[in-house]
Amino acid sequence: MISKSLQIGFFLVSALPGLLAQVPASGRVYDQNPHAWVSWNGDHAVKGRWGVHFDAQWRRENMGLSWQQYQVRPGVNYQWSRHVLLTLGYVYTRTYPYGEFPARFAIPEHRVYQQALIRQNAGKVRLQHRLRMEQRFIRYATAPQPPVTYQNRFRYLLRAEFPLKKTASSEWYVPVGNEVVIGIAPNYGARPWDQNRAFVGIGRSTRRFAVDVAYLNQFLGQRNGRVFEVNHTLMIGITAKVAPWRAQK
Repeated sequence: MISKSLQIGFFLVSALPGLLAQVPASGRVYDQNPHAWVSWNGDHAVKGRWGVHFDAQWRRENMGLSWQQYQVRPGVNYQWSRHVLLTLGYVYTRTYPYGEFPARFAIPEHRVYQQALIRQNAGKVRLQHRLRMEQRFIRYATAPQPPVTYQNRFRYLLRAEFPLKKTASSEWYVPVGNEVVIGIAPNYGARPWDQNRAFVGIGRSTRRFAVDVAYLNQFLGQRNGRVFEVNHTLMIGITAKVAPWRAQK
């Protein structure tokens, strides 16, 4: 089971070069930006197998000086098994003009998403697979009140936590991961490939919370099909450790 999941994960992550190859190298422009992201994440048991999810993201450009994006993501959880958590939820996102090739206006977006979160162990290494489908309703910045554009998107995250030092009350670990974001035909924007997010950092886990501090490289293709952002991001993530899969035996 673990080996098959890893094979699928590495196949999806390695698909990036082929998807990017659809854009000729001679036509690409790269825009590099320093960002800082702070996130809060929690899955809370309510009754039986049911629970609620909530996460919020504060994303700032120029290492925190101005807005890049903010996001809130509530959802309803169902504990399918000890290792599999299913979520149905809603997202509100607002993206602001930033970088050398900014949008004309701030872009509001509403999403509906369906998600499966799978947790496994490979020896002492903790693995997490996150598969997410999104239905997006976006007002692109072509005018102050443009029409809504509908798009479909699939996201796959492979994350591994390598333990370093454990005490009675806490544990230090190294989080490493990669997420591939791919549009789904016929509504996917400029190209099927949307973005790639790779990260590595240091984390500390206690009985109540886990905190990650990481470097994230966000490689993003803009809607114009020509500009690619290379966003060097300081990422701080706080996770409440009251998830149903931790509470149930």
